[in-house]
Amino acid sequence: MTGEQRDRKRGRPLGGMAATQQVAFDPDAVLANQGVSVGTITLLSEPNPGAIYPIDDKGVVIGRTLEASLHIDDAGLSRKHARIYKLGGSYFIEDLGSTNGTSVNGQRISAPQQLFDGMRILLGKSTILRFSLQDKLEQDAARRVYEQTVRDALTGLHNRRYLEDRMPSEFSYSVRHGVPLGVMVVDADHFKRINDTHGHQAGDAVLQELGKILEEVPRMEDLAIRYGGEEFIVLARGVGLEGTAALAERVRARVMAAKITFEGKQIPVTVSIGVAATDNRQHQSAAALVAAADSALYRAKNDGRNRVETS
Repeated sequence: MTGEQRDRKRGRPLGGMAATQQVAFDPDAVLANQGVSVGTITLLSEPNPGAIYPIDDKGVVIGRTLEASLHIDDAGLSRKHARIYKLGGSYFIEDLGSTNGTSVNGQRISAPQQLFDGMRILLGKSTILRFSLQDKLEQDAARRVYEQTVRDALTGLHNRRYLEDRMPSEFSYSVRHGVPLGVMVVDADHFKRINDTHGHQAGDAVLQELGKILEEVPRMEDLAIRYGGEEFIVLARGVGLEGTAALAERVRARVMAAKITFEGKQIPVTVSIGVAATDNRQHQSAAALVAAADSALYRAKNDGRNRVETS
């Protein structure tokens, strides 16, 4: 998997570096970028507040369909709600015949509207965007600030806050469109023993390796999160219980076969995994779906660890 593919898999709006990576300051590059501003839009509302998206020469179509170049899962949006595009050095927004309309700075538009730095855009009833003109340095700074809020510094995976922001919309999309959503709760077996035997730095090395495996084994469209401590969650989009269980088994086998070492010493690691999915039974909420997978995890732990259990 290339670095660009990993960025797309991780859902990074502007791509690039992990949140903890430092960027060398290059005064010449800063001067070269002065005056070269690109239109960007920042999502101010759910499901992913703070996410930043650049507007390229092709423009951006915003809507709730997966075919939109900027997909936002908001039931109040039309499938293809609005388009932002560049024309003659200026940026414009047009409504694409949406049901609930598009407003700029509080005024509903009926024709293309020119956008200026700082303008706020309301799509439908609840999706709010801010339009900005930023050079590359400003974009990178904004992206780093955003990444630090939704990334786990140790593993580079998304963190619990990101899951809590995303999970309700992932669940509602699954229910509304009849598309299955699988959840895996992954827990490192006997992790306290690893810390006690090899030290906390070794424990950190184990968590980093688990993060890499959880990033590489699932499909590009799946989402891996470090939930806390030695526990991880994977959302398998469009996959039912059977498929998610098969994915979990691949993860379990991959971890068991991994040769994780620290300071020249190999550390054997296994994981227990609980699986649940929306196609198995009627879960009343996103929280109930995660709780079902967590309950399956506890059964895996109680039945001997290093195994996959389904709910």
